[in-house]
Amino acid sequence: MSRTPTRPVQVRLPEAADELLTELSRERGESKTAVVIEALECLRRQRLQRLMEEGYREIGDEMMERVQAGLAAALPAVPD
Repeated sequence: MSRTPTRPVQVRLPEAADELLTELSRERGESKTAVVIEALECLRRQRLQRLMEEGYREIGDEMMERVQAGLAAALPAVPD
């Protein structure tokens, strides 16, 4: 674990979550704090990926609208 400053935080976990945390801590030979930090980092990365995907989707939708508008303006109208 890095030497980043930390602060004490108290949380309440369901018994099953605490048992899993304890088990993971033992398996890895790490503190519960290290396991929680890793889990939070994973959630942070997932959140960032989701936000980026949403942003790219919005940009893609806007770009498609611009392309369609440009094509419509550039191409002659064909009567029905």
